[in-house]
Amino acid sequence: MPACGKTTLGRALAARLGVPLCDTDAEVERLAGMPVGRIFAERGEEAFRRLEAQVIERMAGSPRAPIVACGGGTPCYGHSLQLMLDTGTVVWLQASTERTLQRLAEQPGQRPRLQGLEGDALRRALDDELHRRAPFYSRAPFTFDSSRLDTPAEIEDTVQRFITQFLPDGK
Repeated sequence: MPACGKTTLGRALAARLGVPLCDTDAEVERLAGMPVGRIFAERGEEAFRRLEAQVIERMAGSPRAPIVACGGGTPCYGHSLQLMLDTGTVVWLQASTERTLQRLAEQPGQRPRLQGLEGDALRRALDDELHRRAPFYSRAPFTFDSSRLDTPAEIEDTVQRFITQFLPDGK
């Protein structure tokens, strides 16, 4: 979901493990030569999703296993989810609604699908989005609480919990 901490956790994990990070939004921006919001505004969501699928396909074939921080809608379009399930460990990051709302309030205008929403309207939009996406997200074999990523100490603790849960040998 938006603002659940995919990029923050992904960056911290990649740094800790010494592996590459692929943030699909950043890769899409690089491919398109423009920010995600502009892609949505000028080319539409479908064009964005096609670029996103290209990024996932490239990562699925990568010889060096990167950590992929995919957009919240990535697994809901095309065959991206199946590719991710076939080629990597897929984890559904779950942050509390309150933490998600707080993060979104701290970064207004960052999420094209939530543009201009606040308060109860934003909460309803998030609930609706989760309802639509849950059938896809629930195919992830693992879930992880990503509510605590807002301070350096929380990030370090969360990274350690993630490593302990999913990479007990630290690799």
